[in-house]
Parts: sequence; structure tokens; C-alpha cells
Amino acid sequence: MKPNILPKIDPWVRDIIVDPLSKQSLRTSEDGTELISPYGRKYPVVNGVYDLRLLNNTTTPDQKLWKSGQDFYESSATENALADSMDYAGELAGEREVYEAIPIEGRCLDVGGHQGRLRAFLDPAQEYISCDPFLNVFDRIRHPSNLTATYPFLTEPVNFLCCEAEFLPFESCSFDTVHMRSVVDHFRDPELAFNEAYRTLKSNGKLVVGLYVLGGKQGKVGIQQQGKETIKHLLDRFHIREDGDHHIWHPTYDELTNLIESCGFDINTVHWQKGTNDSTCYIQASKVDGLSKSSP
Repeated sequence: MKPNILPKIDPWVRDIIVDPLSKQSLRTSEDGTELISPYGRKYPVVNGVYDLRLLNNTTTPDQKLWKSGQDFYESSATENALADSMDYAGELAGEREVYEAIPIEGRCLDVGGHQGRLRAFLDPAQEYISCDPFLNVFDRIRHPSNLTATYPFLTEPVNFLCCEAEFLPFESCSFDTVHMRSVVDHFRDPELAFNEAYRTLKSNGKLVVGLYVLGGKQGKVGIQQQGKETIKHLLDRFHIREDGDHHIWHPTYDELTNLIESCGFDINTVHWQKGTNDSTCYIQASKVDGLSKSSP
């Protein structure tokens, strides 16, 4: 049986929502079906979800590449939801030690947060919103199920809106934490996404990134993996995804940390998730005021 699960927008969330491009305030249409920008752009409200996705074109190779990956991810999520056979309890147990090492502080924006499973590690009173380009992510929840047995709060409304990480529709300096787990390798433009995290964080706010990194903790990429990456780049160039890899970017640990630091963050904590053979790291970094253009 499918519960009547709808996202919500609490007053504190509505107060900080802005146009993703101009960062100006949005007004709601008289019938409540659209959000309207000062310069005339309109964003639909779909089954209670604010659809603030700015990028909707599939003309260029990069756009097609991202769209094919997103379509693959959404179809896989649907199949997994219908099968309801994933080890959600194991997933939850494996992540618990991560958030004991790197607790999520204050008001949190969960970028690519899906259905909001991060709530398992938050105080129930903590201000939280998930944003994701997956518009219909809540349609995949069934109850009762293995999923809701592990994450019972998924049957409760959660602050959610649909958008892209590169164009966050929130006022500057609005959050204490911006969280990005298993999503940086899906971004069209990771640098722009980190710049948006920097913009929306309060002074000394925290960026938390969790990601599988190429070559693991030692940064050693074997010949076989190098070959796979070369093939992937060739397939991507011709818009072919027969290798089954629908990620945009596979950074090494050094590449990931260099990008985080160049976007105005100081790395405080690095935690390698247990049971991943030192291949998945969680990084907590603090926003440092005074970001400027790096020297060439």
C-alpha cells in the first residue's frame, strides 16, 4: 500500500527560497500552481513540489550525457523500490559510524538528498531540507516495506524541493551545513556546485562531502582502472553508455580535496568509511570568508 506522502515547505524554508538564477524573491501565482520570478520566468508546483530546476535542455553533448545518467539513475531507483530487496538495514548501520565522526550541525541543506534518509542521523527538531533533481522521488516509497521498516520517518512529510546543485534556489548565508553524499560525481559542474554551497553557507558553515574516490586512500589508480576510465571518456565523447557507468566524474582523493579547497573551504576532518576498503571518504570542511579568484 502506498501512503499519502507529500513533501512540505515549512515557513522558514519559504522565507529563504529565491529564483535559482537571479537569486531574487519569487511570488506565488494566485492559483498556487506556479512560482514567478521578477524577470518573468515561471516554475511549476507539481503535486506539492516546487520544481525549481533551471536547466531543461538536451542539445549539447554535456547536457545529453547528464540527462542519460539521470534517467538511468531514476529508472534504477524505481526498480529497486519495486523489488524492495536492498539491504537498507546494512546501509544504515554502515553509515552510522560516519555521522558519529562527522555530526551534522544546525540548519542543514541536503543536496541530492533524495527522500531525506539523512534524517536518521539528525535531531528530530533540527531544521532540514532535501533538494534533488529527481522530481518524483517520493512516488517510489511503499509502505509497509523493508525501506520504511528501516527508515520509518519516510512516511512523514519532509521539506523538499526539486532543483540542481549548480543553481541552488536559496538566499545566501542561509545554512549551517550543506551535505553532499554520493552525489558530487553526478554533478554537471562540481566547481559551480561547491561555489553554490559556499554562497548558501553561513560564515564558518560546514560542507560535508561523502564520495567514492578513484584510487582510494592511497590515490593509486591501477592499470585496469586507468583503462576503464579511458574507455569511459571515449564512450562519453560519442554519447555511448554501454559500459554501465552513468557518473559524470570520478575524482581521486587529491582532485576532490583540491577542488573543495579552491572553492573557499578549509578541510577539518577526513573519515574513511569502514567496510569500503578505504575507497569512500567523508570530508568536513569549513567555509572561509574572503574567497577570491585563484591565480592561473
